[in-house]
Amino acid sequence: MIKHKLALALPLSMLALFGCSGSEDLYAPVEAPEIVNSFEPQKLFDVSSGGVDKYFSIISPAFVGNTLYVSSRNGYVKAMDAIEGSTLWSIDLDDEYENSDKRSARLSAALDANQNYVAVGSENGYIYVLDAKDGHVVWKKYLEGEIVSKPAFSGSGDALFVQDTRGRIFCLQSSDGSERWVAAKAMTSLRLRSQSSFIVVGDEYVISGQPGGKVGVYLQSTGALVNEVNISRAAGINDLERIADVSSTPLLLGDDLYATSYNGSLSVFSFNDNTMASTLGYSSSQNMDFDDNYIVITDDKGHVYCIDRQTGAEIWVNSRLTYRKTGAPAIYGNYVVVGDYEGYLYFMSLADGKIESMLACDNSAIYSSPVVHDGRLYVFANDGSIICLSHDPAGLAKAKEGTRKVELMYSGANANLMAPGVGESGVYAPDVMNEAALMARRAAIIKAVEDAQRRQRAAALAQKKAYEKARAEYEAKVKAYEEERRKRLSGFGLMPQEGVKSDAAEDVQPGTDNTQPQQAPAPQADQVEDSKASGFGL
Repeated sequence: MIKHKLALALPLSMLALFGCSGSEDLYAPVEAPEIVNSFEPQKLFDVSSGGVDKYFSIISPAFVGNTLYVSSRNGYVKAMDAIEGSTLWSIDLDDEYENSDKRSARLSAALDANQNYVAVGSENGYIYVLDAKDGHVVWKKYLEGEIVSKPAFSGSGDALFVQDTRGRIFCLQSSDGSERWVAAKAMTSLRLRSQSSFIVVGDEYVISGQPGGKVGVYLQSTGALVNEVNISRAAGINDLERIADVSSTPLLLGDDLYATSYNGSLSVFSFNDNTMASTLGYSSSQNMDFDDNYIVITDDKGHVYCIDRQTGAEIWVNSRLTYRKTGAPAIYGNYVVVGDYEGYLYFMSLADGKIESMLACDNSAIYSSPVVHDGRLYVFANDGSIICLSHDPAGLAKAKEGTRKVELMYSGANANLMAPGVGESGVYAPDVMNEAALMARRAAIIKAVEDAQRRQRAAALAQKKAYEKARAEYEAKVKAYEEERRKRLSGFGLMPQEGVKSDAAEDVQPGTDNTQPQQAPAPQADQVEDSKASGFGL
């Protein structure tokens, strides 16, 4: 009798299991959280630039002074007044002859610009360089492979670096497009379509994330690969699981390289002693952001993390946006700002990750990281909407922006980015080069080492002065905020006691010793409280 019951029960239980598995979507996005907004950012303007429509392209504009340069997939490149939102000039590259038999110009939504030129690539294989003053085409060049990543000008602006989907890196003369050198790496059998943007270190090095979990360091003068950092190693039972591309743009902060990989980790590599300083279990294919104390990252599940720069400790995680295709984060004052696939914008407290404000900015997805410029927050939606917001009453966002620019400007200036011994032996020079070319490349590498040593001494002093100035301005803003808050509270008979920190002080923590490990446990995801919004546009 027992055997008969088991024989009947097993098929029924299996049927129940199979019935459940067919209807459950493990990767379905959660519903948008319900938030009561603690503040409403001021909308300064909302204009359109064309966008990327339904294509999954990351919009990456360029600011030069108060001019904003943007591109759209259908061919338009615009220069805009970043303060007013008005168009200064516009050009339609879809009208170019080479695009006449194509669906469109298929421009990348990522471009770079300097005082003289604007550079943008296309999936049709062309790189276009425009005059920054009026937008006319200075030159264009067919590179055969699709260009989906952001091009980059060298520190002086004389050279332009372009990467195609075949893994080739081109160094072109900015003025006429003539080829200086081409470097190529073997590509993996299966890789992500998105690619890392370049990190340009003056006129000496150019750094790029690569497939297979690597970050390459190249000499700008010759294209020699002088260092290759293994961020993560491929692991898994099939090609899909073994994808470990560094498709997000690494961060070079001082002597340390921060990089994330798909299916991999967040790794910190020290060029000072050529060792891996730490490896943390955060997998991401999106760009990170930072301030003096923290690194913020969005993982591939849509969770947002805040990590201590000094200790690597996790300060908090917000998992309220699971599988909502959460975009790359940006630090704006005392907030971490991200968008999602439904066009919502979230302001999370940098102190604990709580969502303080939620805005229905657009009907289109917001995948790109918002950009902070001159104390304002610029949001770029996929349909081309450019929304300029402001919420910086104490000027902290602008002060942080200044210290951030200084740190990025001088990062790598005090470090030798080459692998040990490469200056003497040229270990990464290709075997196919003849002796004369090999000796020329080796001499260039040795000269780069000598130049780096001179540059280190000069840059160290300049970096210290510039950083101290920006830091002083930052601390002055915090002090002014403290004083204003003290006066405001005293009007209600609530005078903060001496030695008690304000909320802003806890967020900013000027002068704190971040080398000490965190004593309090990090808030868990379910501790991040959010409640319903009554006025965010619904």
